[in-house]
Amino acid sequence: MTSITLRDREIPLTYTTWEMKQIQEEVCKIGDFLPMLFGRKEEGAEAISIYGEPDHLNALAKCIRILGNAGLEENGMEPDLTDKWVLRALKPAKIPKAMEVCLAAMNEGMESEIPKKEKESGEPVDVTLAQLEKKKEKDG
Repeated sequence: MTSITLRDREIPLTYTTWEMKQIQEEVCKIGDFLPMLFGRKEEGAEAISIYGEPDHLNALAKCIRILGNAGLEENGMEPDLTDKWVLRALKPAKIPKAMEVCLAAMNEGMESEIPKKEKESGEPVDVTLAQLEKKKEKDG
């Protein structure tokens, strides 16, 4: 699981459809979010840098808060992050790393749960069947 460390506190980051919805409600459409997360904004046909500007920092703080609170909650901890705490804990020199970690958590959340050996076989995989077999193994 991807995590970020702020003020010596390791915060697990979780990205699911719920967090995708929250990001869209609080920041912007998901298609516009990644450029915003990395400090870029489209103005017509031109991309302009907004790195370090309030819109960029707000998007980054909200992303860390949303993914971090989800990770904390999923791990049985109190989801207590706020945008203000995140920005106060994030050193300006660590902004690029924080952006990378958010992207890694989002990529991790988008991955399939199909076991690697099945993906690499080159054969079509019945996802529903794979999930049922996985459930059977757990139930023993």
